[in-house]
This record gives sequence, C-alpha cells and structure tokens, in this order.
Amino acid sequence: MNRREDVGRRLYEACLSGSVPALDSLIEEDQFILDRVGSLTGFFNETPLHLAALRGHLDFTKAILTRKPTLASELDSVRCSPLHLASTEGHVKVVQELLRVNTDVCIARDQDGRIPLHLAVMKGRAEVIRKLLGAKPKSIQETLDREETVLHLCVKYNRLEALKTLVQYVQSNGMESLLNSKDTDGNTILHLAAALKQMDTIGTLNVQTIEYLLGIESVKDHANARNQNGSTALDVVDHCPNRDLKTMEIREFLLQAGVRRSICGGPYPNPESPPNNPPRPRRCCKPGVILIRCISSFWTNYLRVDPVWLQEVRGHLITAAALTATVAYQSILSPPGGFWQDSHGGGTPGHAILDSDDNIIAAWYARYIVVNSIGLAASLSTIMLAMTGFPIQNKLLTWLMIFTVYITISCMAYAYVLAMDLVCPVVWLKFKLPSDILFGLVFGWMGLCLLVLMLHSCRFLVWLGSKLVKLVKACYGCCVPRTTHNNITTTGVNPAGRP
Repeated sequence: MNRREDVGRRLYEACLSGSVPALDSLIEEDQFILDRVGSLTGFFNETPLHLAALRGHLDFTKAILTRKPTLASELDSVRCSPLHLASTEGHVKVVQELLRVNTDVCIARDQDGRIPLHLAVMKGRAEVIRKLLGAKPKSIQETLDREETVLHLCVKYNRLEALKTLVQYVQSNGMESLLNSKDTDGNTILHLAAALKQMDTIGTLNVQTIEYLLGIESVKDHANARNQNGSTALDVVDHCPNRDLKTMEIREFLLQAGVRRSICGGPYPNPESPPNNPPRPRRCCKPGVILIRCISSFWTNYLRVDPVWLQEVRGHLITAAALTATVAYQSILSPPGGFWQDSHGGGTPGHAILDSDDNIIAAWYARYIVVNSIGLAASLSTIMLAMTGFPIQNKLLTWLMIFTVYITISCMAYAYVLAMDLVCPVVWLKFKLPSDILFGLVFGWMGLCLLVLMLHSCRFLVWLGSKLVKLVKACYGCCVPRTTHNNITTTGVNPAGRP
C-alpha cells in the first residue's frame, strides 16, 4: 500500500468515526490534504464533509468547515451536497452548521431535481424543515419536474407532521395561494390525498390527512377545484376501484365540507390560476346536458369495465373457461341418461338412451346438444381471446371476450334446466309449479345477463360508430381535392369556373 492509499484510508476511517484528533493528525502531516482530497483513495465520488454530514458527526463537520468551508457547496456523483445528506437523515445540528457557512446550497438540486427541503419533506424531518425555511424562505416555492410543491410531497409520502409545519409557515407568511397549487395534471393536495386515501397515526388517535386539510380555510374554500380531467376530489374518491370503509369515510368528510361532483354543474370557487393555466369555462347547465352527464357518470361508476380488473382476472377467466369447456365436452361423453350397453332394450349399443324415436324426447335432447355445443364453442373462444395477449385498451377484443363469457354462463344455465327436464320428466310434470319457478328464475337470470351484455354492446357500438365517422371523414378529406388560391383554401371548388 503506497502513501496516498494509506492517507486516504486513514481519512476515510476518521470521517466514519467522526474522530477530530485523527483529522488533526492527518492535517499536521499534510496541511493540504483537504485541498486535494479528490485524488485520495475512497473520495472520488464524495468529500469528507459528505461522510460527516451523512453520519451526523457535528464536531467533525465543524472541524472541516473551519479549515475548508468551500466543501459545503461541493456535490457528489449524484449532485448531492452535504446539506442534502444531512437533511435526509434529519441531523438538525449538522444542518444548522452547514447553513451557517452557506445558505445558497438550499436551492441546489440533485440529479433528480430535488433540493434539500424536498428530501427533508419526503422523510418527514419537521425540525430540519424549519431550519431550511429559516435560512432560505423562498425555497418553499421550488417545485419538481411535474410542478409538485413541497405540500404535494407531504401528501404523496404521507408526512402529516411535515405538512402541518409547512402549512403553519405558509399561513404565517401570507402564502396561502401555495396551498391550492396544482401539478401538471391539475391536482391539488386535496386531489392527491383523496386519491391516495392517506391516514397518519399520532399516538392512539387516527388523524386523517383529508380531515386536516379540510380544516384549513383556504383549502376548504377551493375544495371544488377541478384537475385536468375536470374532476373534483369527490370525483377522485368515487372513481376509486377499491371501495372500502376508509373510502366511504373520506367521502363523508368531503361531502360535509361541501365538495361536490363535477357533473352537478353547480358554481364552485375559481382559484387564481397561474399565467400558463387560464381558468376553464364552466360546463353547460342545461337539463339535457346534465341528464346525459348523469347517465355517463352512472355507467362509469357501476357498469364500466375496469381495465385493471380485466387485466387481473384474465388468468382466472382462462381457468373458468377451461372448466366450462371440460363440462360441456364431458356432457357429450356422459350424456343425461347414459348410453345403451346392449340391444335388449331396443336401442343400439353405444348410442345415447335419450336419442330415441320419441319425438318430444328427441327434440329436447337435440336442444340440449345445441345449447351445450354453443357453450363449448364460447368457452373455447374465451380461452383463445384471453391467451392472445391483446392489450386491454382494444375495445373490440374486450367486448368479444365479455360477449363469449356471458354466452358461456347463459348456455350452462339453460343446459342445466334442459338436463333436469330430460332425466326427471315425471317429477317435472308432477310438480308443475316448482318447475315454473325454476324456469322463471333461470330465464330471469339469463335476461339480466342479456341486459348487461346489451349495455356493453351499446357502448361498443357507440365507440365503433365514432370510429367509422372519423374514418369516413378522413377518406372524404383525402378524396376531395383542396386547392389554394390567393391564400384562401377551398374544397371541391374550381376557382377558374371551368366545368
């Protein structure tokens, strides 16, 4: 081991242990060791101050800053300063010492665009947040790439104490507009809290983030703000696929605070919009438009096929379809009533007993075979569609899969009733009323399946119609000549007036 490697190793160990005497000994041997620390082994990507700040060695940090204060602004390989590391780990006194030397590092960004305040918020370091804001108040206005503020980060990472600290600072410094800032998707912190359904626990008391936010007057006044999709916080909760007890509790909080669905078309507070985000015009309040929106909302909430759900159950659909196909196939190999074993009964060995000369029985058996065959074909089609790997966004194949599933379960139900009639004809005729009830229940259930299938089909046909209209318009635009004359574009017009 040469001398440079030995000095680098000793300095590295001194940084990890926070030994000031070891640092003094190294500086006595080489007074320029901190000036050329980048050439020493172990310090290619960071400085001794980075290690001291990361480990929280206050005395060691003071010793380094006394001898070389410019290290406070040095960045490591991921563009983090010592203040970034100390803020992340929550070393309050180290943060305070670094800020005493240089406050401009408060707005230095790492390779992910985060300043020390962002990292402190993400980790919930409330005391560090106070120190950083005291040294650089304007750092609270620094946003991330998606225009997320520090308040968005508090909600995103479920840091309620950090959120309270920032809210108190904002209110005491006349910066309430920051409470209703929006990210690039138009989401406020209330939208984000509603989407994440966050809850923080302090002691034995559960304090919901949303309940705290709605207790802030500025947030409550703008609680009906809409994001880029035109949704309020209540819309976000209602569109949540998992409707558990917490979702219902959050929904009650929002309703009690006066938050409403966007489709209601009622007036709502219009917060000041930044210059690059002009206010949107209010939606039409005509009764017909509101009725259409209500129907659309009902469909979205209760009848829409969730793509995530369909992706999750695709494997289960394959299993269920395989089972129904097996049942349909087995019902031919083992039909109701069985096979003739010999010719003593007047039948042909190997033929189904129900395949008789009796026209009534033969008609019912033929109906059973047809229904069973349709169910088998639909089950195999479901397996084929599920295994093709088509994207869930493909509405045509999604509709086909839903169609085949409903056909399969309807055929199975009808085949069950037919089989009961074939194998129990005496009971069927003797107890007419129970059989009618059974028929009514089965056909009523099949009718419900048919109704849902028709609703899905209507939506598919509307989508298909819109695509055909766009296709016709595109073809028409390509076929009709467009000429330009005197800077005026005309379609299908002869400017010369010739025939």
